[in-house]
Amino acid sequence: MGISPAKKGELRSGALTRFTCEKCEESHEVNYPILYHDPENKFMVWFIGDADDEKMRGLMVGDFLKGYRMRLVDSRNQMVEKSHVLESGIDDRVLELFKFVTRESQSNIPDGELLFAGTGTGQNDVKELQFAVVSETETNFIGAHLEAFEKYAQAFLPIVDLEPLEEMKWAKIDQVYAKGVIQRHLPDLMGSGD
Repeated sequence: MGISPAKKGELRSGALTRFTCEKCEESHEVNYPILYHDPENKFMVWFIGDADDEKMRGLMVGDFLKGYRMRLVDSRNQMVEKSHVLESGIDDRVLELFKFVTRESQSNIPDGELLFAGTGTGQNDVKELQFAVVSETETNFIGAHLEAFEKYAQAFLPIVDLEPLEEMKWAKIDQVYAKGVIQRHLPDLMGSGD
């Protein structure tokens, strides 16, 4: 299913994947495959649900997708995050490394999935990347100075470029990807628990 511009807000709010029973009015998240296509920014994000990642990565695509960033995700939250990241022009490979290193180096980040929510202005009018930390029971919001991210990005871009993504292939760029890149190329950044 492609996402029309009218459905974009419903996806981000959760209404697109929420089912409410007409009889009992109970509401639940329903997970089903969704393809998010942004032709203006030349990317696609595919929430594949329980599908086999390896099979999905090998799917053939047409030449009309040359130059597209094509990503696989495991949840609606990850799909929303990935759309924010790719719309903003941030390299998602670098952002995943930044999130991994931030989580490893800062003990004050609440438990939960760290998801990019956009850019904005934090305390003292400092430009920052804003993140939601989503757990089963709550969502917290934190910020990271944009200047700090840009410094990490300068260091991380040559690292992620050591393992270029295949053109016109689906890729899963997440925390598993980030941990693997860091283990292979920057093992000194790994926490003492690994």
